[in-house]
Amino acid sequence: MKALIQYQLRSVDIAAHLIEVELQVRPRQDAPLQLQLPAWIPGSYMIRDFARNIVWLSACDAQGALSPVKIDKQNWQIAHRGEPVTVRYQIYAFDRSVRAAYLDDEIAILNPACLCLSVAGFESEPHQLEVLKPTEAWAKDWRLATALPAMAGTPELGFGCYLAADYQQLIDSPLLAGHFEVSRFDIDGVPHYLVVSGRNCFDMARFSADLARICQQQKALFGALPDDLSAYWFLTWVTDSGFGGLEHRDSTLLLCSRFDLPASNQPALSEGYQTLLSLCSHEYLHTWWIKRLKPAEFHPYRLAQEQYSRQLWIYEGFTSYLDDLALYSSGLQNEADYLRALEKTISRVTRNPSNTVQSLEDSSFDAWTKFYKQDENAVNAVASYYAKGALVALCLDAALSQQQRSLPELMRQLWTQHLDGGTPDGAIQAILQNWQLPELATRLTAWVQQPEILPLAELLPALGLSLSFRQPQGQDDLNGPAKETEEGSPQQSAWLGALSQGNELCLKLTAVYHGGPAHQAGLMVGDEVLALAGYRLNQSSQAELLKRLPKQQPIEVQFFRRDRLLSSNMVLTEPPATVAQLTVTDAQLLAHWWAKAAREPQV
Repeated sequence: MKALIQYQLRSVDIAAHLIEVELQVRPRQDAPLQLQLPAWIPGSYMIRDFARNIVWLSACDAQGALSPVKIDKQNWQIAHRGEPVTVRYQIYAFDRSVRAAYLDDEIAILNPACLCLSVAGFESEPHQLEVLKPTEAWAKDWRLATALPAMAGTPELGFGCYLAADYQQLIDSPLLAGHFEVSRFDIDGVPHYLVVSGRNCFDMARFSADLARICQQQKALFGALPDDLSAYWFLTWVTDSGFGGLEHRDSTLLLCSRFDLPASNQPALSEGYQTLLSLCSHEYLHTWWIKRLKPAEFHPYRLAQEQYSRQLWIYEGFTSYLDDLALYSSGLQNEADYLRALEKTISRVTRNPSNTVQSLEDSSFDAWTKFYKQDENAVNAVASYYAKGALVALCLDAALSQQQRSLPELMRQLWTQHLDGGTPDGAIQAILQNWQLPELATRLTAWVQQPEILPLAELLPALGLSLSFRQPQGQDDLNGPAKETEEGSPQQSAWLGALSQGNELCLKLTAVYHGGPAHQAGLMVGDEVLALAGYRLNQSSQAELLKRLPKQQPIEVQFFRRDRLLSSNMVLTEPPATVAQLTVTDAQLLAHWWAKAAREPQV
């Protein structure tokens, strides 16, 4: 059947990063056509105003030109003559992220959410998308990868026509075009494709095999793949730098550095490759945990304006907890590396004053204006529903283990009960009440509705772990044992109470912790600190100077604030103990916890 809505995409100027879109629609009534481009893309909770990248827009029919009228920043209205209408527009595509569109002579990243105008009243109709291959010589070996089903006549991994069942499927199906390598593995007979862009020196076989183990592990959490999943695509955009991912219903678009890819003949799990695998694990779990089961408020998505939910801590926090755990459970990460990663998460949450300022429900609700628009004050004001949400998941898993239950069991219960309509607020507490765990339901409510310090030290022994904290020895010190001096004692450094970027001239403050020494001395973000107690403070001298200067007594600090040389008195203190230290206290309990995470449930 011929789709009532048809799009054609073609590159028209690589150097200017311009894509031309042609939209064809046959009106079904006399009223003017209403066209709209989404203001945001699901999974990334910030208004992005994609329509700002439309350079020009025109419309016509067989009789001649029509006159589009722009109603607001993302809506157009077109009066027509009852004949098929063709709308043409150009889009500037130079956003090097997984959320929008990008075009150069190496790759094209095409997110239909920022390229394809919707037509009011036609959203539930099939939508056809044709992508034309660039004609330039450098695109001779280009191919195209997407989860969208290809129409008859379109070659495998080729340019041509693809068909979405409706507008929602269209905008939830990114496309990657360019030179790439592709590998396939199957999970329960469902093909999974790993697409890696560019020409890179890496071990594709290892990447594909490791990814298959992670996917198998994530599937085990729910017992089966989603019934409607016929194929899955990992679309990996490799660049010189950058990192990120965005989930889609049948695919994910990933961004990584070429040096994050596994090198050939190097069996060790490098830090970059471990982080990349964790990202893949995270996005794949979203196949169940936000792309199908989602907050009730997201049924349906409304992409013209903000769509609020207090539940992002559930969907991003639980996923962040389970992404690294899947690496260990699948045998890709050893016990020590997993615990070190967990220590880093605890330390990042613990060290920020925001931990006791913003609740997780508020962080979720305000994602649009706070979490996705963080500034220099974020350490004092914005809690991460990813990181702290992961620690809530850890606390909940530990508490449930004492009741012979587990977090995966809870997630499967939510999946069974709320797949169709989405989870209402309080859905987890309702299950806990049904499991005769009212005290835990009450505690969970406090953990997420109040900006509380989580009871990790109390609960982790149930998993065979003890938690303690030590003082950091620098702003990048997040885990591991304290470094010792030649005499064998730990190095003790004073604390500025600020984050900074250093050079050979000064330290420039990038964040100032409320209540810390820098704050008490009146220093501000952007100040360039030159000297403490008469001694130069810069990148080279910082570590040694902060070990030697006296604490708990005033010393002079000299700094530039823009073009003014100022001074103040600062009282250095010892840093608060915020670096997490995990110790295995009961290997049997620890093994039992991980076994529950790795065991496929009986369904």
